[in-house]
Amino acid sequence: MQDDHDPARADEREHPPPAALELVRALRRLRQLPWNSRSPIENCTPGETMTLFCIRRATEGNPAGVKASELSSMLNVASPTITQSVNLLVAKGLLQRNADPSDRRAVRITLTEEGDRLTGQAQEAMQERMKALVAHLGSDRAHLLIELLNEVGAFFRGADDDTESRGGPWCRPGWNPPTTPEEGE
Repeated sequence: MQDDHDPARADEREHPPPAALELVRALRRLRQLPWNSRSPIENCTPGETMTLFCIRRATEGNPAGVKASELSSMLNVASPTITQSVNLLVAKGLLQRNADPSDRRAVRITLTEEGDRLTGQAQEAMQERMKALVAHLGSDRAHLLIELLNEVGAFFRGADDDTESRGGPWCRPGWNPPTTPEEGE
């Protein structure tokens, strides 16, 4: 273990390598982009939009819907936060609550037709932007960017591997929605 008072380490802290400084600048520029300035779904906050996309993904394999507790786990947020978000999205006509057919005490949440339509439009728009980015970068550079972003994510998660998220782009990594109502219990 090196001493924190080592002159070489002190010099490195005072004068980081140029690549480290360039990386900090590039990450700051990315952070300053207007990622959330315009939600892909009109009149929805980024958090509400993420909630809609998670429900869309989860109900692909389970059309009965998701429970609030499952949604809370998917988004890694507290149940009261999910309840508030779901209430707002129900009021906007984008979500609906339905009694669970196998357990009348449970409530399942699904997208309404309008919610499905809007998330579909937003997903198509995002896919078009990504296609444009791939066209701009070229296939080889796009794949290199994917590889590098996976490595950056693994580094900051503290992981030793670069396994990709299985949760999808809008849900907590590692969470897989149940494929049958029984699995959601």
